[in-house]
Amino acid sequence: MGLDSTFSTSNFDEPEPWSNKKPVILGLIITFLVSSWLCVCGRLYVRIKIIREPGWDDLCVLLYALFTTLGSHYLLLSADQMHIYLKMFYLCNASYCTATTFIKGALLLQYLRVFPRSSVIWRFTLGTAIFTAVWGLAYSFIAWVPCFPVRSFWEAPADAKCYGYGSSIPSQFVGTYESHTAINMILDFIVLIIPLPLLWKEGTNLKQRMRVLGLLIMGSLVIMLAIWRLATIIDHQAATWPTHDPTWYGPISIILAVLEVDFAAICASTPIFWPVLEERWGSIFITQEIKITREDRYTDVDDRFSTRSGRPGSQIELKRTESGHSQGADAHYNDMFVMSSVDPLRSPKLGESRAAAVIESGNGKKGGGSKWAL
Repeated sequence: MGLDSTFSTSNFDEPEPWSNKKPVILGLIITFLVSSWLCVCGRLYVRIKIIREPGWDDLCVLLYALFTTLGSHYLLLSADQMHIYLKMFYLCNASYCTATTFIKGALLLQYLRVFPRSSVIWRFTLGTAIFTAVWGLAYSFIAWVPCFPVRSFWEAPADAKCYGYGSSIPSQFVGTYESHTAINMILDFIVLIIPLPLLWKEGTNLKQRMRVLGLLIMGSLVIMLAIWRLATIIDHQAATWPTHDPTWYGPISIILAVLEVDFAAICASTPIFWPVLEERWGSIFITQEIKITREDRYTDVDDRFSTRSGRPGSQIELKRTESGHSQGADAHYNDMFVMSSVDPLRSPKLGESRAAAVIESGNGKKGGGSKWAL
């Protein structure tokens, strides 16, 4: 890639921007890339494994994830480093153009599921989706094939035939970036306002309105990042002003591009998996506490029990007793719980029932055999 702009050292005394620091570049890009991947995986899991109704919008989100793949002065790089930089820049820029297309397509196709078919808003959404596809296809081709042959983009031979992102004419090169970013920002705004009717739709409850509002807030962040990126491109004329130094002026635009598509992916995926996650939240975290207490039931023979510690009931001693001793086996039938188990047809009057139980027990008693009582 060659430009008819002059490389110079006139900007070597400029302070290093925050966006050119390696920890900042890696920290922001890795953090939000991982976050967007988690959201995309959550979306695909819900649609494929739980709902079992995947759609074209899910395919677009998956393709976005597949296509989502700096800070010293360009003149300070070696020839090999320049070669590597141009290759990486080619891949990142082309991937960005493709990813923005797929993520907008995913949102628009998702909207088509929500609105009634053939309604005005449904037709408008469909038209926007078609325009987005054509726009994305055109700029993706310009980004993936900026030169003939493509390797001329990073090899920069004297007779290279390049255009658009690979053009050697500054006005054409800068115009390609500015036009793509401007249209991208307008489409972001359109995608943001399409779900607004859902806020006032009859029958929409408060929870559904809050979800739509959250979607609008995340969409607003995407638009702000797109506006910021457009401002940085205009400010330094796509890293060609005041001097051609892409590795010095380019990182801020690259970071904002990555954050924009990552936030858009989160925005497109959260409404799919969040309701399922919210529904199953109780099985992930403890939200209710059950208290179990123990109560002992004492009978007339509780004097046979003894405790060996300071806490009542902490230890119980078993004693071997004779059935013919005082308060013999008959005492067990004086307990209401035992009586209800032995005689389900007993009279509701406690005295009569207990008397009948004692008499029957006395008649049936055989000898003075031994038994264990607890």
